[in-house]
Amino acid sequence: MATVAFAIRASGLLALATLAGATVAAPAYALVVVSDRGSENLTAPNDDPGWANVGTVSGLTGTYLGNGWMLTASHVGAGPVVLGGRTFSAVQGSTVQLRNQDGSLADVIVFRIQGAPHLPRLRIATATPKTGTPVVLIGHGGNRGAPTSWSGHEGFAWGTASALRWGTNTVFKNAVRANSTEAFATEFRKDGATPHEAQAAVGDSGGPVFVKVRGKWRLAGVLYGVATFEKQPSETALYGNFTLIADLARYRTQIEKLTAKPMQRSPVKSKEDRPR
Repeated sequence: MATVAFAIRASGLLALATLAGATVAAPAYALVVVSDRGSENLTAPNDDPGWANVGTVSGLTGTYLGNGWMLTASHVGAGPVVLGGRTFSAVQGSTVQLRNQDGSLADVIVFRIQGAPHLPRLRIATATPKTGTPVVLIGHGGNRGAPTSWSGHEGFAWGTASALRWGTNTVFKNAVRANSTEAFATEFRKDGATPHEAQAAVGDSGGPVFVKVRGKWRLAGVLYGVATFEKQPSETALYGNFTLIADLARYRTQIEKLTAKPMQRSPVKSKEDRPR
């Protein structure tokens, strides 16, 4: 497979990078699942990696790490968090953007919320997943749309209605550096696809990616971008596209140092989720 330049598009900015077979990339927005029929994958899988810890942040996706801390993509930002139908306010001034080893800022943040959801603390993977490792992706975005094709590439349009959804894939490439973030990537495939083959799209930014390590689920990544073909029509997911996932093993020390801090014992500020 040839190496082709692609770009990360975020907030109207364009930053060039490279990845085998990819061309153009953008923030991750809804999980397009090949097996989707509108209601599948909307509840925790039988082998649950941490479904209850995943919720929305300002309508996009975030993960509750435990001890009052949320994890999401930096371009999502801190904001109101909905977990299990309860809304929690972000603690003002608590946001920390994680850094790479060279001191540059990654597209990953953690922030505190007011109150303590009764959820388990998630364990972060200690090593980057190897090529071929099965992963479970979770994101809050639109349903899979109608089948489509472009320039010989088959796939799907993005749907309109949004929902929290899970899908599967395998690691295509690790040791990726894109949009100033250490990452690994999955490829959206028709041939050799996993049972619930998934590609990120609108709404998924900030969603978690889980891997199994010695029989235990570990939080391995954060959805933050997609890589598509150059001039590919917008709002489509085509076979051969990539999902870019921030590699949390590279940021684990920072995250654990922050989240180990005792929670502030402030009153729980939550309310029933309602349309805004």
